[in-house]
Amino acid sequence: MKGKNLIIMGLPALAAGIALIITYKGISSTGVVITGGILFILAGIFNVVAAGYERRRAERAGSRGHGMISAAVNLLACAGAVILGVCMLIFKDTFVTLIPFIFGVLIAFSAFYQVYLLAYGTRPVMLPGWLYIVPLALAGTAVYLFLQKPEVDDTVIMLTTGIALSFFGLSTVAEGMALGSIRRRTIHDAGKAAKAPAEVHDTVGTGAAAVEPSGHPDTAPRPEPLDPDTE
Repeated sequence: MKGKNLIIMGLPALAAGIALIITYKGISSTGVVITGGILFILAGIFNVVAAGYERRRAERAGSRGHGMISAAVNLLACAGAVILGVCMLIFKDTFVTLIPFIFGVLIAFSAFYQVYLLAYGTRPVMLPGWLYIVPLALAGTAVYLFLQKPEVDDTVIMLTTGIALSFFGLSTVAEGMALGSIRRRTIHDAGKAAKAPAEVHDTVGTGAAAVEPSGHPDTAPRPEPLDPDTE
């Protein structure tokens, strides 16, 4: 996946998290269900479109892409997100009582996607291993939300989810920027490595042409043989 796609994906999550943090005291559970359903659908559709674009781009370039297993996992995750979003919009009255579970699924999906991204999604470029702290933190937040009861004050759940979404969005944007920087540096280094042999070949060829006329034993002047009649 390209760094630009990660930035585009991370910015809406960051915006949604900041919005929850700002309005966590006044937002209603029904509004949360509708907003969450729309976000799930948009995230799933965007991931499917981005994956299809990357696959066609890899086919045009003659490469194999990310492989069948990683593509299947990504497709299943996207399909699950879209199905859950549609169910939230259709059965919103039922989902209102499941706010903690819904937000737990949302954060768990974010953690799962981060693991996929760090393990497979950015190949052949590999991001630093310490970034796995992001999915670990998101997974811990998801467990906390799963353990909450529906009667718990919604403000705690809203604030926790907002912080987790902001963390996911900010991490995804940072990973996208790092991925783009690593790829640009790799392309630059590959270009320098490709130019170096040509420069060495030109230098050696020029030196050989300058030395050969005077230093080659075949071109050195030889003494003329004496004519026996002149002796």
